[in-house]
Amino acid sequence: MNEVWKEWVIFIGRRLLQTLIVLLGLTAVTFSITQFLGNPVYLLVGVQANKETIRVMTERLGLDRPLWEQYLTYVWNLAQGDLGTSFFTKNTVVFDIQHRLPATFELSTFALIIGLIWTIPLGLLSARYKDSWVDRFAKGLVEAGVAIPSFWLGLLLVYLLFFQLEWFPAPLGRLGATVQAPPDVTGLLTIDSLLAGNWEAFRSALMHLILPAVTLAFTSCPPILQITRNAMIEILRSDYIRAAKTYGIADSKVYYRYALKNALLPVTTMTAMTYGFLLGGTVLVEVVFSWPGLGLYAVDAMNNSDFQPIVGVVLLSALVYVTVYLITDILHHIIDPRVRTQ
Repeated sequence: MNEVWKEWVIFIGRRLLQTLIVLLGLTAVTFSITQFLGNPVYLLVGVQANKETIRVMTERLGLDRPLWEQYLTYVWNLAQGDLGTSFFTKNTVVFDIQHRLPATFELSTFALIIGLIWTIPLGLLSARYKDSWVDRFAKGLVEAGVAIPSFWLGLLLVYLLFFQLEWFPAPLGRLGATVQAPPDVTGLLTIDSLLAGNWEAFRSALMHLILPAVTLAFTSCPPILQITRNAMIEILRSDYIRAAKTYGIADSKVYYRYALKNALLPVTTMTAMTYGFLLGGTVLVEVVFSWPGLGLYAVDAMNNSDFQPIVGVVLLSALVYVTVYLITDILHHIIDPRVRTQ
Protein backbone atom coordinates (compact mmCIF):
# COMPACT_ATOMS: atom_id res chain seq x y z
CA MET A 1 0.00 0.00 0.00
CA ASN A 2 2.83 2.40 0.79
CA GLU A 3 4.33 1.81 -2.65
CA VAL A 4 1.00 2.58 -4.29
CA TRP A 5 0.65 5.86 -2.37
CA LYS A 6 4.23 6.75 -3.21
CA GLU A 7 3.52 6.23 -6.92
CA TRP A 8 0.45 8.43 -6.68
CA VAL A 9 2.31 11.22 -4.87
CA ILE A 10 5.16 11.19 -7.39
CA PHE A 11 2.76 11.05 -10.32
CA ILE A 12 0.52 13.91 -9.16
CA GLY A 13 3.50 15.97 -7.97
CA ARG A 14 5.15 15.69 -11.37
CA ARG A 15 1.94 16.66 -13.17
CA LEU A 16 1.36 19.64 -10.87
CA LEU A 17 4.92 20.85 -11.49
CA GLN A 18 4.40 20.59 -15.24
CA THR A 19 1.12 22.50 -14.90
CA LEU A 20 2.84 25.27 -12.93
CA ILE A 21 5.58 25.58 -15.55
CA VAL A 22 3.01 25.85 -18.33
CA LEU A 23 1.08 28.55 -16.48
CA LEU A 24 4.24 30.54 -15.75
CA GLY A 25 5.19 30.32 -19.40
CA LEU A 26 1.75 31.58 -20.37
CA THR A 27 2.01 34.54 -18.00
CA ALA A 28 5.29 35.49 -19.68
CA VAL A 29 3.63 35.31 -23.10
CA THR A 30 0.56 37.34 -22.12
CA PHE A 31 2.68 39.93 -20.33
CA SER A 32 4.91 40.30 -23.38
CA ILE A 33 1.93 40.69 -25.70
CA THR A 34 0.38 43.40 -23.54
CA GLN A 35 3.59 45.41 -23.91
CA PHE A 36 2.94 45.62 -27.67
CA LEU A 37 -0.74 46.59 -27.45
CA GLY A 38 0.04 50.19 -26.74
CA ASN A 39 -0.04 52.34 -23.66
CA PRO A 40 -3.22 51.60 -21.65
CA VAL A 41 -2.96 55.06 -20.08
CA TYR A 42 -4.45 56.60 -23.23
CA LEU A 43 -7.48 54.32 -22.90
CA LEU A 44 -8.13 55.82 -19.48
CA VAL A 45 -7.34 59.50 -19.98
CA GLY A 46 -7.80 59.84 -23.74
CA VAL A 47 -5.37 60.92 -26.42
CA GLN A 48 -6.01 64.60 -25.74
CA ALA A 49 -4.73 64.48 -22.14
CA ASN A 50 -1.75 66.63 -21.21
CA LYS A 51 1.66 65.22 -20.34
CA GLU A 52 1.25 65.73 -16.59
CA THR A 53 -1.98 63.69 -16.51
CA ILE A 54 -0.33 60.94 -18.54
CA ARG A 55 2.71 60.93 -16.23
CA VAL A 56 0.58 60.68 -13.07
CA MET A 57 -1.53 57.87 -14.46
CA THR A 58 1.57 56.03 -15.69
CA GLU A 59 3.07 56.14 -12.21
CA ARG A 60 -0.22 55.07 -10.63
CA LEU A 61 -0.37 52.00 -12.89
CA GLY A 62 3.29 51.22 -12.25
CA LEU A 63 4.18 51.42 -15.94
CA ASP A 64 7.23 53.58 -15.20
CA ARG A 65 8.98 50.67 -13.46
CA PRO A 66 11.44 48.27 -15.14
CA LEU A 67 9.84 45.44 -17.12
CA TRP A 68 11.10 42.72 -14.82
CA GLU A 69 9.52 44.50 -11.84
CA GLN A 70 6.27 44.96 -13.74
CA TYR A 71 6.27 41.25 -14.59
CA LEU A 72 6.82 40.19 -10.98
CA THR A 73 3.99 42.48 -9.89
CA TYR A 74 1.84 41.04 -12.67
CA VAL A 75 2.48 37.44 -11.55
CA TRP A 76 1.94 38.36 -7.89
CA ASN A 77 -1.40 39.98 -8.71
CA LEU A 78 -2.45 36.91 -10.72
CA ALA A 79 -1.50 34.64 -7.82
CA GLN A 80 -3.85 36.70 -5.65
CA GLY A 81 -6.67 36.47 -8.19
CA ASP A 82 -6.30 40.02 -9.45
CA LEU A 83 -6.84 40.12 -13.22
CA GLY A 84 -7.15 43.87 -13.40
CA THR A 85 -10.14 46.11 -14.06
CA SER A 86 -12.16 46.45 -17.23
CA PHE A 87 -11.91 49.96 -18.66
CA PHE A 88 -15.33 49.51 -20.32
CA THR A 89 -17.51 47.88 -17.65
CA LYS A 90 -15.60 49.51 -14.74
CA ASN A 91 -15.80 46.17 -12.91
CA THR A 92 -12.92 43.95 -11.95
CA VAL A 93 -12.26 41.27 -14.54
CA VAL A 94 -12.74 38.60 -11.87
CA PHE A 95 -16.22 39.97 -11.11
CA ASP A 96 -17.19 39.95 -14.79
CA ILE A 97 -15.81 36.45 -15.33
CA GLN A 98 -17.64 35.09 -12.28
CA HIS A 99 -20.92 36.30 -13.76
CA ARG A 100 -20.16 35.07 -17.29
CA LEU A 101 -18.42 31.76 -16.65
CA PRO A 102 -21.58 29.80 -15.66
CA ALA A 103 -23.17 30.56 -19.04
CA THR A 104 -20.14 29.27 -20.96
CA PHE A 105 -19.76 26.29 -18.63
CA GLU A 106 -23.41 25.29 -19.06
CA LEU A 107 -23.26 25.63 -22.83
CA SER A 108 -19.95 23.78 -23.19
CA THR A 109 -20.96 20.93 -20.87
CA PHE A 110 -24.31 20.43 -22.57
CA ALA A 111 -22.62 20.50 -25.98
CA LEU A 112 -20.08 17.89 -24.87
CA ILE A 113 -22.83 15.63 -23.52
CA ILE A 114 -24.70 15.84 -26.83
CA GLY A 115 -21.45 15.19 -28.69
CA LEU A 116 -20.56 12.11 -26.63
CA ILE A 117 -24.05 10.68 -27.09
CA TRP A 118 -23.61 10.44 -30.85
CA THR A 119 -19.86 10.30 -31.47
CA ILE A 120 -18.75 7.38 -29.26
CA PRO A 121 -21.57 4.92 -30.15
CA LEU A 122 -21.24 5.79 -33.83
CA GLY A 123 -17.46 5.43 -33.63
CA LEU A 124 -17.81 1.98 -32.07
CA LEU A 125 -20.30 0.88 -34.71
CA SER A 126 -18.11 2.30 -37.45
CA ALA A 127 -15.12 0.28 -36.21
CA ARG A 128 -17.10 -2.91 -35.77
CA TYR A 129 -18.67 -2.69 -39.23
CA LYS A 130 -15.73 -1.21 -41.08
CA ASP A 131 -16.36 -0.22 -44.72
CA SER A 132 -20.11 -0.69 -44.29
CA TRP A 133 -22.72 2.02 -44.86
CA VAL A 134 -22.51 2.87 -41.16
CA ASP A 135 -18.77 3.49 -41.50
CA ARG A 136 -19.23 5.62 -44.59
CA PHE A 137 -21.99 7.60 -42.89
CA ALA A 138 -19.78 8.19 -39.84
CA LYS A 139 -16.86 9.36 -41.96
CA GLY A 140 -19.19 11.71 -43.82
CA LEU A 141 -20.35 13.25 -40.56
CA VAL A 142 -16.76 13.74 -39.44
CA GLU A 143 -15.82 15.47 -42.68
CA ALA A 144 -18.93 17.66 -42.56
CA GLY A 145 -18.40 18.58 -38.91
CA VAL A 146 -14.79 19.56 -39.50
CA ALA A 147 -15.53 21.49 -42.70
CA ILE A 148 -18.61 23.48 -41.64
CA PRO A 149 -17.87 26.69 -39.70
CA SER A 150 -19.69 26.81 -36.38
CA PHE A 151 -21.05 30.33 -36.93
CA TRP A 152 -22.48 29.35 -40.34
CA LEU A 153 -24.21 26.28 -38.92
CA GLY A 154 -25.55 28.37 -36.05
CA LEU A 155 -26.99 30.95 -38.43
CA LEU A 156 -28.50 28.17 -40.56
CA LEU A 157 -30.17 26.57 -37.56
CA VAL A 158 -31.50 29.94 -36.41
CA TYR A 159 -32.92 30.62 -39.87
CA LEU A 160 -34.57 27.21 -40.25
CA LEU A 161 -35.66 26.30 -36.73
CA PHE A 162 -36.46 29.76 -35.36
CA PHE A 163 -37.31 32.02 -38.27
CA GLN A 164 -38.97 29.51 -40.62
CA LEU A 165 -40.40 26.76 -38.39
CA GLU A 166 -40.60 28.67 -35.07
CA TRP A 167 -39.68 25.54 -33.13
CA PHE A 168 -37.17 27.36 -30.93
CA PRO A 169 -37.11 30.80 -29.27
CA ALA A 170 -35.21 33.79 -30.58
CA PRO A 171 -31.42 33.53 -30.11
CA LEU A 172 -31.31 36.33 -27.56
CA GLY A 173 -29.65 35.01 -24.44
CA ARG A 174 -30.33 32.20 -22.00
CA LEU A 175 -33.92 32.84 -20.96
CA GLY A 176 -37.12 34.24 -22.44
CA ALA A 177 -37.76 37.91 -21.78
CA THR A 178 -41.05 37.24 -20.00
CA VAL A 179 -39.79 34.30 -17.93
CA GLN A 180 -38.81 34.92 -14.32
CA ALA A 181 -35.25 33.77 -13.62
CA PRO A 182 -34.79 31.26 -10.79
CA PRO A 183 -32.72 32.13 -7.70
CA ASP A 184 -29.00 32.12 -8.51
CA VAL A 185 -27.55 29.05 -6.80
CA THR A 186 -25.13 27.46 -9.27
CA GLY A 187 -25.33 29.99 -12.09
CA LEU A 188 -26.57 27.23 -14.41
CA LEU A 189 -30.11 28.16 -15.35
CA THR A 190 -31.25 24.60 -16.08
CA ILE A 191 -29.99 23.35 -12.71
CA ASP A 192 -31.22 26.37 -10.77
CA SER A 193 -34.65 26.03 -12.38
CA LEU A 194 -34.88 22.41 -11.30
CA LEU A 195 -33.76 23.26 -7.78
CA ALA A 196 -36.42 25.97 -7.58
CA GLY A 197 -39.09 23.79 -9.17
CA ASN A 198 -39.61 26.49 -11.81
CA TRP A 199 -40.60 24.37 -14.80
CA GLU A 200 -41.37 27.34 -17.03
CA ALA A 201 -37.85 28.68 -16.53
CA PHE A 202 -36.38 25.19 -17.04
CA ARG A 203 -38.18 24.73 -20.34
CA SER A 204 -37.17 28.21 -21.53
CA ALA A 205 -33.53 27.73 -20.49
CA LEU A 206 -33.40 24.30 -22.15
CA MET A 207 -34.95 25.53 -25.39
CA HIS A 208 -32.48 28.44 -25.53
CA LEU A 209 -29.62 26.04 -24.85
CA ILE A 210 -30.34 23.39 -27.48
CA LEU A 211 -29.46 25.23 -30.70
CA PRO A 212 -26.05 26.62 -29.64
CA ALA A 213 -25.20 23.32 -27.95
CA VAL A 214 -26.09 21.30 -31.05
CA THR A 215 -24.03 23.70 -33.16
CA LEU A 216 -20.97 23.20 -30.97
CA ALA A 217 -21.52 19.44 -30.67
CA PHE A 218 -21.66 18.96 -34.44
CA THR A 219 -18.67 21.16 -35.26
CA SER A 220 -16.38 20.39 -32.30
CA CYS A 221 -16.97 16.73 -31.38
CA PRO A 222 -16.37 14.81 -34.66
CA PRO A 223 -12.68 14.22 -33.75
CA ILE A 224 -13.95 12.10 -30.83
CA LEU A 225 -15.80 9.90 -33.33
CA GLN A 226 -12.71 9.61 -35.52
CA ILE A 227 -10.42 8.75 -32.61
CA THR A 228 -12.90 6.18 -31.27
CA ARG A 229 -13.14 4.50 -34.66
CA ASN A 230 -9.40 4.47 -35.37
CA ALA A 231 -8.47 3.30 -31.88
CA MET A 232 -10.97 0.43 -31.97
CA ILE A 233 -9.89 -0.67 -35.44
CA GLU A 234 -6.24 -0.72 -34.37
CA ILE A 235 -7.00 -2.63 -31.19
CA LEU A 236 -9.22 -5.16 -32.96
CA ARG A 237 -6.25 -5.98 -35.22
CA SER A 238 -3.90 -6.55 -32.27
CA ASP A 239 -2.51 -9.98 -31.40
CA TYR A 240 -4.14 -10.28 -27.98
CA ILE A 241 -7.62 -9.64 -29.42
CA ARG A 242 -7.03 -12.30 -32.06
CA ALA A 243 -5.81 -14.66 -29.37
CA ALA A 244 -8.91 -14.00 -27.29
CA LYS A 245 -11.12 -14.86 -30.25
CA THR A 246 -9.21 -18.12 -30.90
CA TYR A 247 -9.89 -19.13 -27.29
CA GLY A 248 -13.59 -19.04 -28.05
CA ILE A 249 -14.46 -15.94 -26.06
CA ALA A 250 -17.70 -14.36 -27.27
CA ASP A 251 -17.26 -11.52 -29.75
CA SER A 252 -19.37 -9.12 -27.66
CA LYS A 253 -17.20 -9.78 -24.59
CA VAL A 254 -13.99 -9.34 -26.58
CA TYR A 255 -15.29 -6.14 -28.14
CA TYR A 256 -16.75 -4.38 -25.11
CA ARG A 257 -14.63 -5.76 -22.26
CA TYR A 258 -11.15 -6.00 -23.76
CA ALA A 259 -11.02 -3.84 -26.88
CA LEU A 260 -13.15 -0.97 -25.56
CA LYS A 261 -11.20 -0.72 -22.30
CA ASN A 262 -7.92 -0.29 -24.18
CA ALA A 263 -9.48 2.32 -26.47
CA LEU A 264 -10.48 4.50 -23.52
CA LEU A 265 -7.10 6.24 -23.25
CA PRO A 266 -7.10 8.01 -26.64
CA VAL A 267 -10.85 8.61 -26.43
CA THR A 268 -10.64 10.27 -23.00
CA THR A 269 -7.68 12.35 -24.18
CA MET A 270 -9.61 13.63 -27.20
CA THR A 271 -12.68 14.24 -25.04
CA ALA A 272 -10.58 16.33 -22.66
CA MET A 273 -9.12 18.31 -25.55
CA THR A 274 -12.60 18.89 -26.96
CA TYR A 275 -13.98 20.02 -23.62
CA GLY A 276 -11.08 22.41 -23.11
CA PHE A 277 -11.68 23.81 -26.58
CA LEU A 278 -15.40 24.20 -25.88
CA LEU A 279 -14.81 26.09 -22.63
CA GLY A 280 -12.37 28.47 -24.28
CA GLY A 281 -13.53 28.53 -27.89
CA THR A 282 -17.26 29.28 -27.97
CA VAL A 283 -16.71 32.84 -29.14
CA LEU A 284 -18.41 32.75 -32.53
CA VAL A 285 -21.34 30.65 -31.36
CA GLU A 286 -21.92 32.94 -28.38
CA VAL A 287 -21.95 35.95 -30.70
CA VAL A 288 -24.45 34.30 -33.06
CA PHE A 289 -26.82 33.34 -30.25
CA SER A 290 -26.16 36.43 -28.06
CA TRP A 291 -25.08 34.03 -25.34
CA PRO A 292 -23.78 36.07 -22.35
CA GLY A 293 -20.68 33.98 -21.73
CA LEU A 294 -16.94 34.47 -21.82
CA GLY A 295 -16.76 34.45 -25.60
CA LEU A 296 -19.16 37.35 -26.01
CA TYR A 297 -17.39 39.11 -23.13
CA ALA A 298 -14.06 38.82 -24.97
CA VAL A 299 -15.58 40.09 -28.23
CA ASP A 300 -17.10 43.10 -26.49
CA ALA A 301 -13.72 43.79 -24.88
CA MET A 302 -11.97 43.67 -28.26
CA ASN A 303 -14.53 46.00 -29.80
CA ASN A 304 -13.83 48.50 -27.01
CA SER A 305 -10.02 48.04 -27.03
CA ASP A 306 -10.26 46.73 -23.48
CA PHE A 307 -7.32 44.35 -23.22
CA GLN A 308 -7.54 43.39 -19.53
CA PRO A 309 -10.65 41.20 -19.99
CA ILE A 310 -9.08 39.60 -23.07
CA VAL A 311 -5.98 38.64 -21.11
CA GLY A 312 -8.18 37.39 -18.28
CA VAL A 313 -10.19 35.16 -20.62
CA VAL A 314 -7.00 33.83 -22.21
CA LEU A 315 -5.50 32.99 -18.82
CA LEU A 316 -8.71 31.36 -17.65
CA SER A 317 -8.93 29.30 -20.84
CA ALA A 318 -5.36 28.12 -20.34
CA LEU A 319 -6.09 27.25 -16.71
CA VAL A 320 -9.12 25.24 -17.84
CA TYR A 321 -7.03 23.40 -20.41
CA VAL A 322 -4.27 22.38 -18.02
CA THR A 323 -6.81 21.44 -15.34
CA VAL A 324 -8.74 19.24 -17.76
CA TYR A 325 -5.49 17.62 -18.91
CA LEU A 326 -4.45 17.05 -15.30
CA ILE A 327 -7.75 15.33 -14.54
CA THR A 328 -7.36 13.27 -17.72
CA ASP A 329 -3.87 12.17 -16.69
CA ILE A 330 -5.23 11.04 -13.34
CA LEU A 331 -8.00 9.09 -15.08
CA HIS A 332 -5.40 7.48 -17.33
CA HIS A 333 -3.45 6.61 -14.22
CA ILE A 334 -6.52 4.81 -12.87
CA ILE A 335 -7.55 3.14 -16.14
CA ASP A 336 -4.09 1.93 -17.17
CA PRO A 337 -1.42 1.62 -14.44
CA ARG A 338 1.25 1.40 -17.13
CA VAL A 339 1.22 5.18 -17.52
CA ARG A 340 2.52 5.58 -13.97
CA THR A 341 6.02 4.75 -15.11
CA GLN A 342 5.95 7.17 -18.04
